[in-house]
Amino acid sequence: MQIKPLITKGHLFKFIICISTFVNIANVYAQAPLKRGDKIPDNKIKSVYNARKGEIDLSTIKAKLILLDFWSPSCTGCLMSFPKLDSLQKLFGNDISIILVNQQSLDSTKRFFDQRKFLYKPEIPFVTGDILLNRLFPNLAKPAYAWLDGDGKFYQMTNSLTGEGIRRFILEQKSGLDEYLGRQRYLPSLFDQEFKEDLLSYSYLAKAIPGISLAGEGDGRGISVPNYTILELYKEAYNEIGKYDFGKPWKISLAVKDSSRYILPANPDLANEWEKENTYTYSLLLPKERAADRFKTMQKDLDRYFGIESNVEKRMVKYLALVRTSTNDKLKSKRRSKFKAIDPHSFIMSSHGQANKYYPKRELIAHPYRVFSRIFKVWVERRLKQPFVDQTGYAGDVSISISGDVVDRFELLEIKRALRAYDLDLVEKEDLIDVLVLRE
Repeated sequence: MQIKPLITKGHLFKFIICISTFVNIANVYAQAPLKRGDKIPDNKIKSVYNARKGEIDLSTIKAKLILLDFWSPSCTGCLMSFPKLDSLQKLFGNDISIILVNQQSLDSTKRFFDQRKFLYKPEIPFVTGDILLNRLFPNLAKPAYAWLDGDGKFYQMTNSLTGEGIRRFILEQKSGLDEYLGRQRYLPSLFDQEFKEDLLSYSYLAKAIPGISLAGEGDGRGISVPNYTILELYKEAYNEIGKYDFGKPWKISLAVKDSSRYILPANPDLANEWEKENTYTYSLLLPKERAADRFKTMQKDLDRYFGIESNVEKRMVKYLALVRTSTNDKLKSKRRSKFKAIDPHSFIMSSHGQANKYYPKRELIAHPYRVFSRIFKVWVERRLKQPFVDQTGYAGDVSISISGDVVDRFELLEIKRALRAYDLDLVEKEDLIDVLVLRE
């Protein structure tokens, strides 16, 4: 009688492969974060998207600087930085090698770009499904950049990336950029805590301190805002926690000779230094009986600190109004309820909290009209940069469907054509609105 072996050669081979895979994964998870001066371990990285060979061997890269850019599809800032990354790679050529790193699988990454033709895809490689690099260079806030020299030696992590920083690294092995901040440290105030109970009232303005945020004293007696620009401080003082809205560009007017200390430079190389010089921390504490005056007090403080006269004035401003073009009710409702929407930045899709899923159509089925109006307002004001007012007077449940590509591009003429199907139009009008005016 022939006795069959318990383990065949085929099973043994598969078993060895499984053990080998398990050992490799265990080795990845055992990797400790790299310290400054450490060399990245030799490792051929596979599952690379947007590269000819589909893999990267860091040890073969002949560049003076290797930049690992950690990103995720849900990070709008990451997606908006793609054109800049492409420009920097082309500008510095073979002196640098920029590699994007994300934890989503190769198939998911490919599908993400295939479904979003409107999204700029840089001509640089993407390491996908990554575990190793994220363990070697821990990061919470994205984008995050790991700087390595041509030998794979780690120098620093940063939150930002500039052309000037790259030039300095190539010449001096220093970027000149602040170290990466993944977590904020929260303090009640900048005062010595030993005397906290003796403080009855105060206000102060300080230069922004990287990594430090103020949690405030609480109980409604004060205001604490960290790392704000002058405009952001005034918005905080006049918005009064949502009572008013001066958050939009058309709601603020600068009557100043030089606006450079108020507005972030468009050049990203200048933005980092600008933020160091022009962001502030403000904190205020009042006695309980004067707590209701805290926003008025903040307004006066800012005027005194910055040498500004601030007030609210009526100004004529153009806006886009959503109107009905007939009395026909084409916003018909259906029985079943299905809600599909888009992130306000029009990059990341969302449906009941599920991110990164692409919808060819943006639909509201059997939902209150006010839901559509609220979403449409965000689209218009963020993409077309104009105020929006809904003047339809519509109420009740509606069903609306618009092409996903039309929403993603969000060009005025295309949007107007899509609205015609429901006898709606987007027209420009003009009216008086409250504007926050800052005068030097």
